[in-house]
Amino acid sequence: MKVTISSFKRVSKMSERRFLVYTVSAVMLLVLIHLYHSELSSYLNPENYIAFHTILEFFSIAVSFSIFSYVWKSFVFSKSRRLLLLAFLFFILGVLDLFHTLTFKGMPFFITESSIAKATWFWILARIIGAVLMVLVLILPDRKLTIDPRRTCLTLCAVILSVIIFLVFKYENSLPLLVIEGEGTTVLKNLMEYGVSFLYFISIVVSLYFYNEGKNGQHLFIALAFTFLFLSELVFTIYQSVYDIDNFTGHLYKALGYIFIMKGFYFSTIADDSFLKNPQEKLWRQTEEMIQTHYGIIFRLTKQENDFIHQIVGGGLLEDLGFSPNEINGKTLVEFLPVKAARIERYYECVWKNNEKIVFDVEIGGDTYAISLVPVMNNGEVVEIAGAVMGIVKYSRLDRCSRSTKAGAM
Repeated sequence: MKVTISSFKRVSKMSERRFLVYTVSAVMLLVLIHLYHSELSSYLNPENYIAFHTILEFFSIAVSFSIFSYVWKSFVFSKSRRLLLLAFLFFILGVLDLFHTLTFKGMPFFITESSIAKATWFWILARIIGAVLMVLVLILPDRKLTIDPRRTCLTLCAVILSVIIFLVFKYENSLPLLVIEGEGTTVLKNLMEYGVSFLYFISIVVSLYFYNEGKNGQHLFIALAFTFLFLSELVFTIYQSVYDIDNFTGHLYKALGYIFIMKGFYFSTIADDSFLKNPQEKLWRQTEEMIQTHYGIIFRLTKQENDFIHQIVGGGLLEDLGFSPNEINGKTLVEFLPVKAARIERYYECVWKNNEKIVFDVEIGGDTYAISLVPVMNNGEVVEIAGAVMGIVKYSRLDRCSRSTKAGAM
């Protein structure tokens, strides 16, 4: 199945109303969880929690590495400083979240025994780095880079991550406590979580400001993502056990936030991927989109033995004539328009043999249409014919339109 840019654009759109509905629903869900905390806690089996935690975390890890991989590949064409920063932001988040997941209490042996301390430190460091870099991605002006710093940035990220991983594993017992199992989070962890929440709040405000300036639904997706991440961080200040319903809710909201990050940063970038193309391909994409919205029919003809085979390129008139592309593509005129086939094919033959441009009219269903044919040459020979069909508007209608336009101007 062919996937075009327009199909990505139709995936989903975010409106102000939907943004408010999602936001209010997220807050109301937290309120309901708080009100029915005891009842819900009885349904959450700690033995199953590790599996749920792993699934939720691996989802966000997959999103992180997907964004990194996509931007890494597209940088050859985009040269965007903002997208490069975005790529390595998610690379760092993906690696730290991976170590958070693998060292979570109850997971199998990984370098050392799994523990709450290691998992929590990997978590909070990922959140701090992510929140700071997210703000920078939003507020720093974008520009085209003249050099390719990807390998240098990757090396720098690898060094930073190696230092963090080494320190957490080496000095796990010397690092300040962030969570006391059964009692809850410490003041230090709460302060760091509140700091991250504040940065996410700034990101929400900046995203909504950008939306207000340009009315681009992409910014609402991003603002919604930060809203879920903001709520997630607040939840992570109130849990008492790493296996309780609050901890699970925090991870769930984080996963939901990543869904909207994927829609805002990732899918919108794919939908507007003109920067990925060289100038010639970009021009072709723009031409293709213009053809699809053109009210007419653009087609091409190739000749197989004595038959002219049609291939529809695009245009909005086809549906009005009662045809679908499948009824015409790969077919001869006799197969889909037998009544007019003999007359029209004489023009086809003339263009093919004489290398001439021809415009003629034909009546279909009581309406008159103009058909233009242009030969396409290769090494001095006609290899195909480019054609266009347009409806002919009667002069009286055109004259009325002209008069009404003049009257409106006066």
